[in-house]
Amino acid sequence: MPVITCGGGPSVCEHHSLPFFGKAYVGYIAHEHILGLSKLTRLVRMFARRFSMQERIGRQLAESLQKILQPHGVAVHLEAVRLCTQMRGVREIESSTRTTHWRGTYDEDPQLRAEFFTLCGQRGLAGHG
Repeated sequence: MPVITCGGGPSVCEHHSLPFFGKAYVGYIAHEHILGLSKLTRLVRMFARRFSMQERIGRQLAESLQKILQPHGVAVHLEAVRLCTQMRGVREIESSTRTTHWRGTYDEDPQLRAEFFTLCGQRGLAGHG
């Protein structure tokens, strides 16, 4: 199960026109096809560069990997710092937003989700999502 962490340039929130930036963790359980790590990074960056929302980016990543690879399972975990929460409204300076999307065996198996979060360095989040 590859788990990739990918940084990069900021995305721009379509609601507030303010940037958000963070990390993407992507894992999948291959069936017949595999994808190189550089291709996973490119896919993450392709969606992250668009005027979008964090939740949509995660969903698009999971759906694209499911369609392209037809794996047994896909896991996408995004953690981002959103300038809209720092500059507007609640003004939470040190907050981050986490979103997770599961497909296939990841959706069905809590132990597999726990392993994914362990590999991401996110202990204790197995029920998150």
